[in-house]
Amino acid sequence: MTPDSPAMTAAFSTASAPLAPARAPTTPRSKHVTSSPPPEAGAGAAVADRRSNRPGPVDPLSDRATLSLIRRTLCPQQLGDKGRDAQLPIEELLPPLTSRNDVDLQLYAFLAIIMREFVQSWYSKITTDETFVPEILHIIAHCTTALEQRFRKLDLESLFLDEIPELLDRHATARRVASRAALQPLVEADPRDVYHSISPLPFLSPVPWADDASSVKLQKENEATYRQLLVQAVLAILLPTEDLENPCLTALVEQILSELIIGNVIAGKASQPWLLFEAICIAARSLDEQKARAKTRIVSGKDEPSPSFSALGQDEEKSPKWTAQGVFVLVIHLSILLFNAVRFMVVTLADSISLPPRTALHLDEEAADHTLDDKQPSPPTDTNVAQAKVPVLAYKLWTCFGNLIELEERKPWLGGFISLLQTAAVNGPWRIAGLDGPLDR
Repeated sequence: MTPDSPAMTAAFSTASAPLAPARAPTTPRSKHVTSSPPPEAGAGAAVADRRSNRPGPVDPLSDRATLSLIRRTLCPQQLGDKGRDAQLPIEELLPPLTSRNDVDLQLYAFLAIIMREFVQSWYSKITTDETFVPEILHIIAHCTTALEQRFRKLDLESLFLDEIPELLDRHATARRVASRAALQPLVEADPRDVYHSISPLPFLSPVPWADDASSVKLQKENEATYRQLLVQAVLAILLPTEDLENPCLTALVEQILSELIIGNVIAGKASQPWLLFEAICIAARSLDEQKARAKTRIVSGKDEPSPSFSALGQDEEKSPKWTAQGVFVLVIHLSILLFNAVRFMVVTLADSISLPPRTALHLDEEAADHTLDDKQPSPPTDTNVAQAKVPVLAYKLWTCFGNLIELEERKPWLGGFISLLQTAAVNGPWRIAGLDGPLDR
């Protein structure tokens, strides 16, 4: 085939032809695609729009989820009604447990979990009656309201500052004596046996040993018996008389309180070392995060250049130099500080004289309680109140704190001096810190 042949000329003309006519048919087709999407794309967009209009997932820790759990478990008869009762608030459907609605909401959720897991799981298989759970709730509500009223009459000041520190002081003393090697090397005594000999606890005896299954079983039985006796004593005070005469109801409430709440929740989980350690770690982590945020906020607010290494070296090499002017200024500051301290003490003592005595406040509270309970009140005598009240400086809190830091063993002279000052202030001639004294008000 020669270059001048007709076939070669046709092939060259075909290869060198412009490409615009070949792309021309595709131009309107591309415009059509951009102007109207295909049906598959339109259906996908409609589905996406419908999904975007749906409400998001409910947080299981929110109040909405909590209310839903309470209505499902404690108010199942109200779910079938679509009228007015279905829109009633939870406070009108259930009896009040305390005087605060926010606390009642959390207690309702806690009771709903207990009822669902340990009561309705077997009771629903026996019968379809739905009045059993409300009756238990009414009994628990009666107990909680009576317990709240008794807590209001309780002297929390003496409880947290005198009675509980005294128990903690005894425990620390017995624990320290039990762990101390006071015996001869040839005589061996377990610290737990020594501790139970010093502070015998019936519900924790005998000491459970891993190689003795009978001691472990007996200790668990004694602890369960003590829990039941404790709950029985509490229910005898809180429950009304007609409910105490119902053995089935009292037995069921006793089991719920002693085994499920005290045994499983408090003794089984809340007092475990791993849970306490985890709570301490969470608290420490939250404090570290707060400190980090505070530092970040301070650094972002002040754009100060970081000091150079040379400046740091110069600051370290500098030593404080005492001058006459510096000593004079320091003496002036110390004098002002001492004057303010003396002035604060004098003003405090002067103002404390006009304050009412603590025993009078206690008498007023008891008289008001007796007035609410009885129509003819019988106010308590002053001697009983004086015996119940203890001066603030004589609280066991200070003794417990000194025992925990081992003040008598580390600094015996300091502990003796503080005890002398305490005795002189409480039982001295002026009785400055005695009961209803100037410092005790």
